Amino acid sequence: MSGARFTPAQRRILVALATAVVAVFGLLGYTVYTTLQQPSLRPILPSATPVSISVLPSPTLAMTPTAPAAPPQPSPTPTSRPTPSTPLSQVQSARAVREVGRIVAEVRELPPVEQIPVTFPTEHEVAVSLLKTYQEDPPQVDLPLYAALGIIPQIDPLPLPDVTAQAQHISSLYLPAGRQILLVAGRGPANVEDEWALAHAMAHALQDQAFGLDGLTPCRPTTDAALALRALVEGDAVLTTARYAEMEGEEALERLGRMAADAEEPTYEPLAEVDLFQRLRAFPYVKGAKWAAALHKEGGWRAVDQAYGLVPCSTEQILHPERYLNREPPQIVTLLALTPTLGADWTLIREDTLGEWLLGLHLVAHLDDESRAWEAVEGWAGDLFALWQSEEEGKDLIVWRTLWDNRDEAEQFEQAYRLLVPRFHTPPLVVAENIYRLPGRLWEGQAGAAYVERTGRIVTVVWGPDVETVVAVARALP
Repeated sequence: MSGARFTPAQRRILVALATAVVAVFGLLGYTVYTTLQQPSLRPILPSATPVSISVLPSPTLAMTPTAPAAPPQPSPTPTSRPTPSTPLSQVQSARAVREVGRIVAEVRELPPVEQIPVTFPTEHEVAVSLLKTYQEDPPQVDLPLYAALGIIPQIDPLPLPDVTAQAQHISSLYLPAGRQILLVAGRGPANVEDEWALAHAMAHALQDQAFGLDGLTPCRPTTDAALALRALVEGDAVLTTARYAEMEGEEALERLGRMAADAEEPTYEPLAEVDLFQRLRAFPYVKGAKWAAALHKEGGWRAVDQAYGLVPCSTEQILHPERYLNREPPQIVTLLALTPTLGADWTLIREDTLGEWLLGLHLVAHLDDESRAWEAVEGWAGDLFALWQSEEEGKDLIVWRTLWDNRDEAEQFEQAYRLLVPRFHTPPLVVAENIYRLPGRLWEGQAGAAYVERTGRIVTVVWGPDVETVVAVARALP
């Protein structure tokens, strides 16, 4: 059978239809190309291994911050986050999660997260969720300890976390509850800093998949050990973000660490300009990143991975990575029960190991020479901090026993602490006459009394409401 023939008019119609089809497909191809070339996603490469993304436009938040934190140096001012002029759509943001996650997995040398839900709450919803979380587990309960050390001023009543200020710094978070990524609606990752925040969140998702963040526990139930564990997790994530962003050096780690702390750590309006508190908040991020970088330099990501099986036990090991690598654990310090000496009116409120970092901040808060303060605590080997309170009279008593690597380190700390004592209270304490025949030095004044004694490698500090109480405790201690 011969093929069908078309008239000239029919051929013209077919040519017009073919031209229209070509034009439509050309326009569609250009649209796809320009979408994939979004300027805000320039560092993100096409994915060779797609990750399944579940987009949940109506999120139900179960915020579980990594608290508490702690914290950085050097700036107390939270990092300002520029507002993007052209936010990404939810589809573009979900694609960004997939691509950033793939690259972060390659950088961190861990298997990628194959499926992760993405939620898009508003900034207000994030603030409300933070408020609920902090009501269940109030982070401000540690503020009296920091005030007792002079790191922050006394604040009564205790301030509530400023969830509005914190939410303003959040563009991306990883939520261990539900193992999901949170992207604040209409915000990110639409600029480079928001993209870094997403990389940090994806680093946490990788950690959770590989090591089980909920199953990690400090090597000891102390503030010092908890800070060290958080420095491992947050320091690893900050270092991963720096490698993702192709940023090198300590300044880059500090910048990225402060950004992460502003998003993940509670903040308080009265403490926004308190330098030592801001450094405390950022310790796990900034100091932790430098510690992780030291491990990476020693043995690559494998050395960092192994740390999850043998977690750091003290902030001393974070501040001095070689002591972690040499397996130098903190030594256990004990104190005699003081109830027989103090009487039934006194109650033990807190017994804890605070560690080199908090002890150093305590000295920095009261000494003019910061370098001397940190030199004085370099030989830290262990401590035990006990806080007692008299319910009837509302008085406090602090007994702090510290252990040092050798006698010289103990003597160096003792000399520095003697400089601190007259500056700790207002009005200041003055040296008391040695009528009590104590081997250490005693101070007294309207603000109370203090006692410092060194015996070999041990330095004991006692702060109390009056000379009689301090002397009684000093005599009772072995």
